[in-house]
Amino acid sequence: MSTELELKYLLAQSELHHLIALIPTLGKIENSDENTLLNAYFDTHDNWFRSHDFGLRSRLKRGKFEQTIKLAGQQHGAMQMRPEYNEPCDSVIPKLSAFPSHIWPENTNLDALQEKMSELFRTDFLRKSWLLLCNDGTKVELVFDKGEIISAGAIWPISELELELIEGDAQTLFELSKTLLAHLPLRTGFLSKAARGYLLKNKKLLTLPTDTGDSLLEQIRALQQAEACFEQQQNAAALQFSAKALKALGKSLLLILPLSHLEKTATALADKALDNKAIFSDKDYNQLLLWVSEHLYKSA
Repeated sequence: MSTELELKYLLAQSELHHLIALIPTLGKIENSDENTLLNAYFDTHDNWFRSHDFGLRSRLKRGKFEQTIKLAGQQHGAMQMRPEYNEPCDSVIPKLSAFPSHIWPENTNLDALQEKMSELFRTDFLRKSWLLLCNDGTKVELVFDKGEIISAGAIWPISELELELIEGDAQTLFELSKTLLAHLPLRTGFLSKAARGYLLKNKKLLTLPTDTGDSLLEQIRALQQAEACFEQQQNAAALQFSAKALKALGKSLLLILPLSHLEKTATALADKALDNKAIFSDKDYNQLLLWVSEHLYKSA
């Protein structure tokens, strides 16, 4: 079992050459690689895995299959942290009994689950990766994925950058992200490939939250849910709710760091959203989300 600590961003293919030029300034490149990854995601007709916050995937890489289960974890801002289990498998169809028995909820009938599951969608992409050795000895893997999510003929493009902590200090991961945000037009990645696959499969429209919540964690999740709604539907209601969430977020930030500029940044972004201006590509917006991710990680 391992626990991934990742920061995920959307990055257009047209910016890849800028990323490649920037990478050597971030640390020593220990190795680089390029692979085509073919991924199939599975669930039952009643979404047993999704309802338990499990993600089940098989992957074909260099002619070999691997199966992965990701369990419930944390996600806020650009940060995703989920325990995962990886096992070799013989084909595209996962074998559930190969995973450790303790991960399953009590009284789970694995044989029945194996019979009921089926492939829902695929995420196929070309992955370019770089393993960086930073000045403090921390190792971070940068990967750029370009491809598509496919379900019943429907397609959702993939073009994104991930930073994963391999070894060392998580703070270095956040510092690298700050540098990348300063130089590249990154957008915080809220929906995972799996989450987008489920939306594509089910042809489902996201709904706005009913409330912003009282805590920083609740507010950042509500804000990003509103952002995802806007990206899917381009409606003014999502921008108006984003403004509400940003104002609530600003008040929380003022209590945490009364002398910082963060509350003013959140308020200024809220005012833009109230004026029906899309804010989600703004550097200030994405830097704000990164700061909140960093704070929540340190406070956990």
